[in-house]
Amino acid sequence: MLDCRRLALACVLLLISPISRLAAQDQRASLLKADRLAAALSSDSGFAIVARRSFDSAGVLLWPQAPVLVGAGQVRPFLSSQKQPIRLTWQPLGLDLSSDSTLGVTWGVAWLAQQAPVTPTGLGRYISVWRRVGDAWSVAALVFIGISAGSSTAVPAGVPLSRPAGRSGDDMAPFIAADQAFARLARDSGAAVAFRTWADEDAVIFGGGGLLIRGREAIGQAVAGPERWDWHPVIAGGARKGDLGWTVGEAIIRSTEAEPSYSKYLTVWKRRGGTSQFIIDGGNGRPRSP
Repeated sequence: MLDCRRLALACVLLLISPISRLAAQDQRASLLKADRLAAALSSDSGFAIVARRSFDSAGVLLWPQAPVLVGAGQVRPFLSSQKQPIRLTWQPLGLDLSSDSTLGVTWGVAWLAQQAPVTPTGLGRYISVWRRVGDAWSVAALVFIGISAGSSTAVPAGVPLSRPAGRSGDDMAPFIAADQAFARLARDSGAAVAFRTWADEDAVIFGGGGLLIRGREAIGQAVAGPERWDWHPVIAGGARKGDLGWTVGEAIIRSTEAEPSYSKYLTVWKRRGGTSQFIIDGGNGRPRSP
């Protein structure tokens, strides 16, 4: 009797496995479609329309030279304050998905749609984190890197120039804690050691001019130097199962030879067996903190 039950269970598992794989493939295709539709809408009608239609109500936007913008109440007024519609577009080069398909990330090249023809030096980068509810994907966090929109960065009333560190006691504690430990190691041992330690084997960052840098050693070499890196996460999110998550934070890079550089960042994390490592990281400038 026991052997029969074991055989039945094995048969069920064999059936579930390909079904699960097909479901994951369908969700990857639907995420890619959502990303491409948003890019086309931004190119045709302006990025502000994308923010209204594709952003989560609590979505986070990291716009070049602006503060961290959180939620529709900050994102929409900021984009509405621009002197003319901003028509950006982008093309995904990479995609990742949580095991339960409730969170996904796309990243690739971005450029101003009104700039033609586009040259390699005119290409920026983007990282977009998407949250799925039912069959619909919405943007949870988005950063553009190396894009010069030539637009107003006046800060709407009520938007703070700087935010306090995120709490490690909330549901996203593993990702907040990982980011905080990452930052501590950078302060104590330097950016090169910290990035090598916390990077996934195939991690990607964007260097100067949006240069794509892949792998622990290459990333470590890219950030090596005498500068002092200080940062802290301010907000985070993740998949229901907790194997994929993201943090947004604020950073200051100090040099003895130049003024401090104020920036903000989006880091995407994978969690395996209780250990978190980042798979992609990118950021842009923000106003000087008071």
